[in-house]
Amino acid sequence: MPPSVGSSRTTTVSSTGTETYLHHKAPHNRHHRHHISLSSSLPASASATVARVTSVLASSKGHQQANSSARSFVQVKSPHERTELELVDVWATTIPARMATSVVSHLKQELPKDPHSLLHLRRLVKEAEVEQQGSVLKASDQVVLNLLICSIDAVPSEDEIKRMLLSMTELQAAKMNDNKLFVPVIRKAPKYPALTKQQSKEWSDGTWPIMWRGNPHAIISELPSEDEDLYKRYIEKLLELTEKANNEGEMPVATLIVDPATYEIVASAVDTRKSSNNPLAHSTMTCIAKVAEKELWRRQNEATAMQSTKEPPPQAYLCHNLQLITTHEPCAMCSMAMVHSRISRLVYIKDMPRSGGIDRSSGPGYGIHWNKQLNWRFETWRWDGQNILLYDIDEATNA
Repeated sequence: MPPSVGSSRTTTVSSTGTETYLHHKAPHNRHHRHHISLSSSLPASASATVARVTSVLASSKGHQQANSSARSFVQVKSPHERTELELVDVWATTIPARMATSVVSHLKQELPKDPHSLLHLRRLVKEAEVEQQGSVLKASDQVVLNLLICSIDAVPSEDEIKRMLLSMTELQAAKMNDNKLFVPVIRKAPKYPALTKQQSKEWSDGTWPIMWRGNPHAIISELPSEDEDLYKRYIEKLLELTEKANNEGEMPVATLIVDPATYEIVASAVDTRKSSNNPLAHSTMTCIAKVAEKELWRRQNEATAMQSTKEPPPQAYLCHNLQLITTHEPCAMCSMAMVHSRISRLVYIKDMPRSGGIDRSSGPGYGIHWNKQLNWRFETWRWDGQNILLYDIDEATNA
């Protein structure tokens, strides 16, 4: 049967890619919802598929019984992430603890730009925390620290390192004669950040210690099963929102912001750039704005209740530790909004290869969730399970 007037184009998102077909939309029914298909092949009758109302959770449960090891989400990782320990040679020395601030400030002015990012390494560590290779550099009559100077690739010459330390050595010699301090030595250090806290401990053993920052920098290999179940419920809600948006003539893109501590949906939104005539009214931007409105109301009421208090309580970032679940890979603008508001985790269903700001193969390849030039990172997970029927939008659209 040929598609009738009013048919809509639908995209099937699956682990095998994106398949597009003309979808004969059944008459509107308030009980009708999108579903996850149990088969990766396209149905013989799209109308029959639409009529078969199957919840995300029920479909996934049946699928997982057939393959208990199957996971429905895959992590979108940084190209810099490594699973094996790689080492780089670095210059280090031992300094008096009381001189740490002045030495670090001095070297900051002297050192060239390092070709290796050493931000994941601890700059100063206690003597006992570093396994000395060879002679032990320790001043017995004062508190000392081991200082990471730079990589050998940044300054290959030992004489140049000694020159940089010379003024500090002379200053120290005037106060205490100890020639074991400010002696440059070569150490091995992890070249890349660890992916997990356990890996951080393992990689620090016998090398220069890694500075573990905790969440949201923690990278886990797979989502816990209870998290997967929760996100499938949230996806059901997203699909209901996209259907409602499509019926109302809006772009079928939807977003939720949830509190992982309470499982509460803090805010939900659909793309309204059509009805509002506002090109910035993406679902993610609107959802974050709704959180802002709630936070403003809370702070105003809190301020009223605490007028007698001299100092107002400290305020956290807008979406600190909240999670964002959305239908399509966010564009660069929305991704930066997540950075600024301190979202801790992003989950999305469909890649946007021409406009996305997350996956390194999308758009200009910004990879905003892991970009080391930014001051915040967040975990990102993409749907990789059974087929989800989404309304089709142009892949060049900024979602």
